[in-house]
Parts: sequence; C-alpha cells; structure tokens
Amino acid sequence: MKKPVWIAILIICIAVVAGCVIFLFNYMKPPVEDDLSRGDFTQTDAVDTTQAQTQTVTPTAVETQAPTQKKLNDYGQKTAALPEDWSNLSFDELMRKNKDIYAWLYVPNTNVDYPVCQSSDGNDDFYLDHNIYKEYQFSGTIYSQTLNKRDFNDPVTVLYGHNMLNGSMFASLHNFEDKDFFKKNNTIFVYTKDKLLTYLIYSAYTYDDRHILYSFDMKNEKELKSYQDSTLDPHTYGGNIRKGITLDKDSKILTLSTCSNGGGETRYLVQGVLVNVQNRNAG
Repeated sequence: MKKPVWIAILIICIAVVAGCVIFLFNYMKPPVEDDLSRGDFTQTDAVDTTQAQTQTVTPTAVETQAPTQKKLNDYGQKTAALPEDWSNLSFDELMRKNKDIYAWLYVPNTNVDYPVCQSSDGNDDFYLDHNIYKEYQFSGTIYSQTLNKRDFNDPVTVLYGHNMLNGSMFASLHNFEDKDFFKKNNTIFVYTKDKLLTYLIYSAYTYDDRHILYSFDMKNEKELKSYQDSTLDPHTYGGNIRKGITLDKDSKILTLSTCSNGGGETRYLVQGVLVNVQNRNAG
C-alpha cells in the first residue's frame, strides 16, 4: 500500500481517537449547575413552615382547582423529611440568572437537586445541550417542553435530564432500579415560586423511546387512563412498583425521563403522583 494511503488512514484513526476522547471528556465533565445549591438562592422573608417535616401522605386537591375536586386516595405512607432550607429558596434570585428557570427539582438520596427550565423562544430542546446560563454544555439542564404548562397542573408533566457517566443530572435516578432503594425512597420535591409540591414515587421502570406527550392525548379521559395504567403495570423486566396506588382523572403525575443503561431505544422513567401542596413565600 502506498505511503499516502497509510498517512490518510493514520490521520483518520487519530481523528476518531481524538473525537472519542473529547466525547468522554464532555460526558464526564460535571455540569455548571453542580456549583450551585439551593443555599445559593436564599431569601430572608419568613414563610409558613408549621406543617410536620415528616408527614403521613394524605393527598390533597391542587389549590388552583375547584374545591369539589375528588381527592386522591390516602396511601398511608410517609414521605421524606423536608429539607431544612426549603423555605428559603428565592426564585427572584434564580430568575436573575435566567427567566426560563421556573422550578427546582429535588429527589432525596440522589444527586437530583437542580433548577428546571423551559425554553421561552419556541425551541423545546434548547436545554438538552445548554446550561442555565444559556451556554452550550453537553450535560444540558433539567427541562420540560412547552407541551406542559409551568404550573405542574397538567395530568402528566415530563421532565428530561441526561444520564451522565459522572452521576450528575438524572443518572442517579437509576438508583431506583434497586428494589431496596425503591422501597426506602419514595419522594420527589418540586419548588416553584409560590408552592412546594410533594410527589409520591410509585413506579420506576424502563420504557420505550416514544414521546409520551405526543403519544397520548392526556385531555382524552380514555387515553389518560391508558397511560396511567401503563405506569401502574408497565410489563417490563426489572421495574419497581409500589403497591396500593390508584390513579384517577384528577391525579397529577410527574414523570422524570432519562436514557436507560441498556440502549438508545429505551428510556428510564421514575413516576410520582402529587400528594401534597404547601404554600411558599412568593420570593
């Protein structure tokens, strides 16, 4: 083989190796948000924290809905203790960083403790590869699409995050694959400007890669029930389901979606149902 051909092959091989190194560096690099914490965005105004820090779940109707709404069943379980600094998180401070930040997501005993964004310019997947400062970053940001309102009042709200090799973003959701971890950990907290929403985690499993909000018309009661039934009995290997959970047309489901560890055509989902709403200071 002629020397120029060998040189060309060598250059291609070097480029491939360099590309792999760059990819792994970006995949392993901690996101900028890792430098942030809820404590960095605090407010000094007093808020009502009179509710018990550890509480038996008695689901309540979302306050923005009609008071005649049927309440969810009492599941008789205890949610995790509220973080000590939950009342101090200031969305005024967060929105000074980026007006697309509209919530903060916290899953106890995982690395999931991040702001949540939704693009306001029509690009639903902008935060797939941009950080909260709107700078390109491989790890992206936890985000929702405009198919969901920002008040978490849709029948199903989906939040997306990368499955990063360094354990950041949504990678630690895979802890819920372990039956013992799933049994001991059942709580998702979502902070908004004026509310603290508590969700009871009731299922975690591998799902196909269909777009959930496009695949089911959640405004159609029959299709909503079909989706709810699929979360309660997903027919998947290795899924974990909490017994005794029932859902109805008034249930508010939060779906956390990330890549699975088994392949590009599947997703790993952690599902929670809204069980408690507390008022926060609008700071």
